Amino acid sequence: MKEKFLKLIDSIIEFLESIRYQITNKEQEKLGYTSLSPINTKEDNCHYSKALLWALENRKNEDIKNIALTGPYGAGKSTILKTFQHNYKGKDLQFLNISLATFKEEEPRLNENDEEIKVDKTELLRLIEISILEQIFYHEEDKKIPDSRFKKIKSYSSFNLFVRSIGYLFFAIALYNYINPYFIQTIFKDTPLHNKICDFVHYFGILIIIIGLFFIILKSVRIISAVTINKLKIQNAEIGIGDQLNKSILNHHIDEILYFFSIRPYNVIVIEDLDRFRETEIFTKLRELNLLLNNSEKTKRKEIVFLYAVRDDMFTDKERTKFFDFIIPVIPVINSSNSNEILLKKKKVFDFNLSDSLIEDISFFIDDMRLLHNISNEFYLYSKKLNDTLNQDKLFAIITYKNIYPNDFMQLSYNEGNLYEIFNSKAIFVKNSLKKIDDEINDIKNQIIEYNKLYINNVKDLRLLYLFRVVNTLPEFRSFIVNNDSKSIDKMVEDNNFSYITSDNYQYNKLYAQSYNLISRTTDLSTKFSEIEEKIDPNKSYAEKEKEIIELKNGRISSLKNKINELDKQKTIIRNYKIAELLKSNNFNELNISKDINLKFITILLRNNYIAEDYIDYISLFHEESITRSDYQFHISVKNSIKQPFNFKLFKIEKLLSKINSLDFQTEYILNYDLLDFLLTNQDKYKTQLEAIFNKLKDESDISIDFIKGYFETSQKLDSFINILCDKWDNIWGYIETSVDFTDELKNSIFKSIIDNGNINAIVEISNQSSFTKAILSNPLFLNITENHEKLKEIIEELNILFTQIDFDNSTDEMLSFIYKNQYYQINIDMIVSIINKFGEFNQVDFDNSNFFAIKNSKVEELAKYIDENINTYIENVYLKITSNVNEKEKNLVELLNNKNINNKNKECIITKVKTKISKLSTINNIELYSKILENNLLHPHWANLLHEYSNQDIGEEEDTELEITQSTIDFINVIENAEELSKTKISTDETTKSTYLKFWLKILQTNEIEYLSYNLIIKSNPWLFNSFKFETISDEKIISLINNNCINSTIENFNSLKENSDGLNIYLLEKKKTSYLNILNQLEFDSNDLILVLQSSLLTNSEKLTILSNCSDDVITTNSNLKLLSSILVTDDNLIVNDTILSSILNNNHISVIERLKLFNKNYKNYDLIFIENYLENLGNEYAQITDKSKKARIAKNTDNNQLLNILKSKGYISSFSDIGSYYRVNHKRI
Repeated sequence: MKEKFLKLIDSIIEFLESIRYQITNKEQEKLGYTSLSPINTKEDNCHYSKALLWALENRKNEDIKNIALTGPYGAGKSTILKTFQHNYKGKDLQFLNISLATFKEEEPRLNENDEEIKVDKTELLRLIEISILEQIFYHEEDKKIPDSRFKKIKSYSSFNLFVRSIGYLFFAIALYNYINPYFIQTIFKDTPLHNKICDFVHYFGILIIIIGLFFIILKSVRIISAVTINKLKIQNAEIGIGDQLNKSILNHHIDEILYFFSIRPYNVIVIEDLDRFRETEIFTKLRELNLLLNNSEKTKRKEIVFLYAVRDDMFTDKERTKFFDFIIPVIPVINSSNSNEILLKKKKVFDFNLSDSLIEDISFFIDDMRLLHNISNEFYLYSKKLNDTLNQDKLFAIITYKNIYPNDFMQLSYNEGNLYEIFNSKAIFVKNSLKKIDDEINDIKNQIIEYNKLYINNVKDLRLLYLFRVVNTLPEFRSFIVNNDSKSIDKMVEDNNFSYITSDNYQYNKLYAQSYNLISRTTDLSTKFSEIEEKIDPNKSYAEKEKEIIELKNGRISSLKNKINELDKQKTIIRNYKIAELLKSNNFNELNISKDINLKFITILLRNNYIAEDYIDYISLFHEESITRSDYQFHISVKNSIKQPFNFKLFKIEKLLSKINSLDFQTEYILNYDLLDFLLTNQDKYKTQLEAIFNKLKDESDISIDFIKGYFETSQKLDSFINILCDKWDNIWGYIETSVDFTDELKNSIFKSIIDNGNINAIVEISNQSSFTKAILSNPLFLNITENHEKLKEIIEELNILFTQIDFDNSTDEMLSFIYKNQYYQINIDMIVSIINKFGEFNQVDFDNSNFFAIKNSKVEELAKYIDENINTYIENVYLKITSNVNEKEKNLVELLNNKNINNKNKECIITKVKTKISKLSTINNIELYSKILENNLLHPHWANLLHEYSNQDIGEEEDTELEITQSTIDFINVIENAEELSKTKISTDETTKSTYLKFWLKILQTNEIEYLSYNLIIKSNPWLFNSFKFETISDEKIISLINNNCINSTIENFNSLKENSDGLNIYLLEKKKTSYLNILNQLEFDSNDLILVLQSSLLTNSEKLTILSNCSDDVITTNSNLKLLSSILVTDDNLIVNDTILSSILNNNHISVIERLKLFNKNYKNYDLIFIENYLENLGNEYAQITDKSKKARIAKNTDNNQLLNILKSKGYISSFSDIGSYYRVNHKRI
């Protein structure tokens, strides 16, 4: 009971709802929808209706059986037909409508060779005919064509089924009762009206049987008439009744068609959309069918007309007149020229929020009424759904594109199709345009380099002008001399050398001829640079001219740099280019617009920004409640571990993220540029996902590295990206720096991004893991890499960066001052030069020649203090590396050598390098440096300096150790210039220093390692005469120098020592001191060697020699060598007299020449008898010995000595006479 009550209530509610809907539906506002079907119009079609009516009413008289309504697609042909049928109120015309709009329009198909593939026309015609036949017969109910063989599924109502079932039941009961008449009697045998009831049932049953048999026979006749017999076979005989295989469908069923039109009232058959198949043969078939119908006795009275709606281009003019009996041309209701009026009307009626400019632009391409209505219907629907949140013009444009190019529109969801390629080609265009701009920027940079070269050349030319004028003032010029180095004119043009010219701090080499030889000599300059400046231009100095050239260069370069800035701005504009802007800037050819799209149509849509880069927002409207197909494909790929391209386009990312498992964010398959952009934009919401992705990116796998590279090249979210990446990946720079996968350009971009966006703690960690600090130091433009100066300062402080080079010209004063004052720079030549130039006074000449003095004198106190604190670094990196830095001021040199913070190694290097002389060695506190100073000749040659070095030797703890002359002192003295300078000063004999000096001087004189030339010079400084001396330690030549310079006294000790330790220098001392020694001659001992030297002496007189001889024993004198020397003396000195023994020894000594012996005999013959004479002649030998043979007449050469000898012999009676025979004398003896 309860269930029935509830059902009743539900029924009442349903009834009330239906009433409510009907009431509210009638009160609805007018909606902006328009049907796409043909409509009834009360206007505009009267002329077409009149023409149709005339043709149909006069079809018999004019024999009009086939009528064509022709016009282009969308001209309104269907509307005219529908209006005519609706307005026709007569009884004569009955319309049967046939439409083939359900068939796909046949278009030519092409094979691989672009050749048209032929269509099976027979099959196509068969399908068309079937469709026509089906529309004819299925138009009517079965009961109206009961004898048709085409049977359909019948639908019976419940009541009909109930009546039929009762009828079949009564017929069955009646038939059973008729066969078994006692059945009923048995049932009613006990009733009072038994006989009457049985009779009634019996006769009523017979009536039912008769009625049933009637219906059975009637139905059987219809069934039998519908059977078709093709063949009849009796035993082995077969009779063929008909072959219908080759007949067309319409011909095969012509009897059915005739039957249909014979019993149905239709006499106007309206056929539409038959022209879409581009087949004229079907019109032939239908014309033939029309002819059969109008010639058949069953139907010719109806005058059946076929009325076609076809396109104008379906037939040629001749064909149209052959197929049709009457043609009515239709003028299009809408075309590209008036569609805007219809759209404007719709806009006004339905309050469309569209701009008139859009309607004017887009209506030109809408030339079909159905298309226009469908576009406006879709727009109305989605504009209401949007609630004006999106641009209405863009929505209308994308819907228009969707309706004109539906297939291409659908491909947008797959990131495919012509429209997608157009937008994708924009990205390619942007990339290529950026590359062109980069190339142009590189060209400009090369121009700047060339301008710099031009600047150098211009300054070089200016300097050459001045140098040539300088050379003209230097007679016999060969080369310039700077810091003792010869420099050519080309070398002098350089900055560091030309400053010597302007400061007149140079010499020159002159070459001149002397005695047929070329002689080179260094000469001081005779003309100052200011005089050269005056000669060249009295009104303008060289410095002013150079400044003008530099300013001209800077002006041009500044202009080029401004152009680079403009190009950089242009790059930013191009990166943000909209496709509309590309078209407006006439970059049409850069877009990949397919030939399949109307060029003018797509250009208008894109140029006017009706379809733009945000088209995806409008496409998504059509699937608003779900992710896009592209998003879904990405989701499936992630789940199935399938890698998609990193730039795979994603759209509804927020909804997509909700579908992705958190574990999938740890895989490489999640890596996508759009996805990461979205996550970085919404970091607070997706911290876990970002954490997982960046943990993946830092694993240094090939996939991760490729993604990072691509992201840097494409994304606009690099600030957030690099910030997180630096936090997660400490080795980011270590990997990138050494990887060959990263171009230098990309490395520089990443480096800049790390500086800009990495937090300071992350940068410190990156630096600890890699050579990031080195990369900073190697980048001279680091201080300009970002405008965030505080960030740069923080990085410098945290990393304690000491810059090795800085672009001072292009760096801000703020950063330069920060680095300078906080000492964030290395001590090297470039940095010191730049700092002095920036903050102090720079002198190139001083800097090159006396660097420490130049720095102290530069007025850059912080720099000087920094150097003092890091003095060894300065010495090693700057002082010792400047080649010309050899003329340090003495005061500053002494300061360096006395600096306790400088290690001895560096001090020794300084000593080795410089040429500055130290006036007083005592000013150097470190005695360990003395020997190095002397070795490098850095000491002024004064005996006080050498004595100071001698007195301050480190001899250890042994007090009795005797001081010695050091090798460095010896080397110092061996420098001839030093020896010359020392020789000019006598050793001090002051009583306070005499003892020390005397020991020192004796050590010097007794040092044989001192070279002879130097030794011979320095002994001029000797103030003492030595009674004794250790001659054994020095060479004979040095002893001679000592003797010559009156350093050795004439003592017996010195004589004996020299005799023992030299080769006869005792005699040399005797010669020099002969007066003193002759007085003590008896105390001296001479040996034969001494006597030889005495006899050979040119300083001793013969008398002195005879005195010395007198003090010598005969044994010493009569040695061969002595006799020989003595002989030569006796020959020349008549006053020298020796005893007879010595003289006899001389005359008979064969080692003495015959002539000398002959001369001595001639001088002393009176002392000798004939016996001696005979022995003497025999000892003379040769021709003289023949004289002793009295049996012969000896022949003696004719000369004065022989003549004198023969006369003596004659006087002595040894010979009788001698005869002068021509060239000789003949000796005559007495006859016995």
